[in-house]
Amino acid sequence: MANQPGAVGGVGQVKFSPNSRNVLPGKVVFTVDIRTPDQAKLDRMRAEIERKAALICDELGVGCAVEAVGHFDPVTFDPTLVGRVRAAAEKLGLSHMNIISGAGHDACWAAKVAPATMIMCPCVDGLSHNEAEDISKEWAAAGADVLLHAVLETAEVVA
Repeated sequence: MANQPGAVGGVGQVKFSPNSRNVLPGKVVFTVDIRTPDQAKLDRMRAEIERKAALICDELGVGCAVEAVGHFDPVTFDPTLVGRVRAAAEKLGLSHMNIISGAGHDACWAAKVAPATMIMCPCVDGLSHNEAEDISKEWAAAGADVLLHAVLETAEVVA
């Protein structure tokens, strides 16, 4: 929480070996996913995780190795397009808020070669990026309507 606002982190996967309910594992491998749009903050968060992991493992007398996988620098979306999405939501009377994703969505890769932004729709019970994720037809239609209006404004088509 010391890295707020605008930073998140979580452990997404843990593997124990051996994986038995009555045996202490000899090896544990887990992922730590950290995200923030601020590169300097991201670097500080990573350094802190690596430093504290080493301290904890030293105190417990166990080995520790950290391997960076799947890293990509933060992406900032095009402010004009973000504004058009926001304006479309307001025009349609829809609630909206800026959010920080940090996930490697296709739009992040597209933003390397062209202006890009994203429209996120709410999910039932707030459950997102999960096999049980669900969205109402109304929320999906509202998201598509926002997209349509933002595209029409970008294309300078009167709607």
